[in-house]
Amino acid sequence: MVPADGTFTLSDASQSFTLGAVLEDVDPNSDSGWDGKTLTKKGAGTLILDAVDTYSGATNVEEGTLWLDPDASIGVAGSQQLVDVAQGAAFGGDNATVNGNVENSGSLYFDDTLTVNGDVTNSGAIVSGSGTIPLPATQLTDSGQPDNTLVINGNYTGNGGSLTLNTYLGDDTSPTDKLVVNGNTSGDTTLYINQSGGEGAQTTDGIEVVQVNGESDGVFTQGNQVQAGLYEYRLYQDDSNGDWYLRSQSTTPTPDPDDGGDDGGDGGDGGDTPVTPQYRADIGAYLGNQWMARSLQMQTLYDREGSQYHSADGSVWARFKAGSADSQAASGNVDMDNNYSQFQLGGDILTWGNGEQSLTVGLMGSYINADTDSTGNRGADGSRFTASGNVDGYNLGVYATWFADAQNHSGMYVDSWYQYGTFNNSVDDGDVGSQDYDSTANAVSLETGYRYDITLSNNNAVSLTPQAQVTWQNYQADSVTDNSGTRIDGQNGDSWTSRLGLRVDGKLHKNPNSVIQPFMEANWLHTSDDTSVSFDNSDVKQDIPADRAELKAGIQANINQQWSVTAQVAGEKGSNDYDDLNGSLNLRYSW
Repeated sequence: MVPADGTFTLSDASQSFTLGAVLEDVDPNSDSGWDGKTLTKKGAGTLILDAVDTYSGATNVEEGTLWLDPDASIGVAGSQQLVDVAQGAAFGGDNATVNGNVENSGSLYFDDTLTVNGDVTNSGAIVSGSGTIPLPATQLTDSGQPDNTLVINGNYTGNGGSLTLNTYLGDDTSPTDKLVVNGNTSGDTTLYINQSGGEGAQTTDGIEVVQVNGESDGVFTQGNQVQAGLYEYRLYQDDSNGDWYLRSQSTTPTPDPDDGGDDGGDGGDGGDTPVTPQYRADIGAYLGNQWMARSLQMQTLYDREGSQYHSADGSVWARFKAGSADSQAASGNVDMDNNYSQFQLGGDILTWGNGEQSLTVGLMGSYINADTDSTGNRGADGSRFTASGNVDGYNLGVYATWFADAQNHSGMYVDSWYQYGTFNNSVDDGDVGSQDYDSTANAVSLETGYRYDITLSNNNAVSLTPQAQVTWQNYQADSVTDNSGTRIDGQNGDSWTSRLGLRVDGKLHKNPNSVIQPFMEANWLHTSDDTSVSFDNSDVKQDIPADRAELKAGIQANINQQWSVTAQVAGEKGSNDYDDLNGSLNLRYSW
């Protein structure tokens, strides 16, 4: 319905009407059906203008949507007429032109190129060509793809409104939607980025999203966390031109003042200044889950069953372990803090001996739970993000131990075990959301040692046990596509850990049935491969040092011939700020 005052009403939201006739100034007393000056859109439906309309009055979008088709326009060049978009209403165009000013309290959409030959005041939402435009995609030139542009040939004022752009997240040359202001900017605007693809890349100047050719006094603030590949993208205003860019960079290092350029005397070079990327924090969460699942499978014979100075027909045992670890990833740019616990049970199922040597076979199982807090490096804008990970699950395994001395377990021993673990993993990455995935781990270990006993007075003794151990592990994890579209995989692989150590045990008899055994153990650990993960085909590793030092100390109390309890504290230290501190408590019953 079009009454004489120029009001177009489409009551039903599903209604759409295309007006191809030219709307121009006419005598209000004519039979044209409108007053020739103003256009008012009412109702929830959509009115589409498909002509070069030259009416000189205001355009009031009070309800629903008013849309300009390709090559359509309203107003005449140089006019100051107003397009007023009310709260809850929508206005926009596809390769169209507005001659006049726009005051937006609702939604202003643009697809391909929308040109405003006037000023724009935004207290609502400006949204680039995306699936959110309230029109069929077939009617849009470039729906959902970057390279859409809103050109304002006047001034732009942000009154707490927002701007949403589509951007392909890569290097400086990445396609993106853009706001181009040929006048001045002022006020405050929140900028949201929709990722339109891209695997992330390190930027230099950045991806330009707001170009200002006048005075750039307006402030654009990033409204959402933007990630691709390994990188965080943040919004920066360039100091030299006032334009706004998305950059994947941390604080730029200060150039070396002594670096005057190349040896050839290029004094203008000033030396190459590397730019460190701003890494996403959830790198450490994925790596932390992997490292904890692998680390909590590791154990030695003495960890499992303590010091054994006499033969037994069999035993059952329980062990509880808890600790914390600190490490880094991405060449020191991501900090990781782990807290973990483990409860393990086991028991012998087969024992054999001939009086000289013995063989014991048993079963074991454990439950693990570990949390990771991960913090990414600080961006040049001061931003720093955190993420968290959790892994919990079960290990089942079998062990076999051979002693050359069946009676006192002195001399040589060989211990071997196999474990299979299945784990539930989760990663929480702030605004990006959370992800769940499953993983498994297999581990096989072979350990050997030789215990030398030195007898002291009163039947006391000191034992020295040099040890060697090698462990193979295979870890497998599901691939994940997170809410930002990043594919996370590349965690599958094998690793080898070797250990050389020396254990010193004391044996202090309190009475014929009770023995106190303080002990200390020093180990050198070597791991063949770092834990790693891939974000959109870009690999990153945890900075676990290949070589680490470990020290254990504790006390074992043999309460009687059947019961013993062991308390132990252990610590690991290595380069790259790596450390691990844990405590464990063992209870063993023999018969």
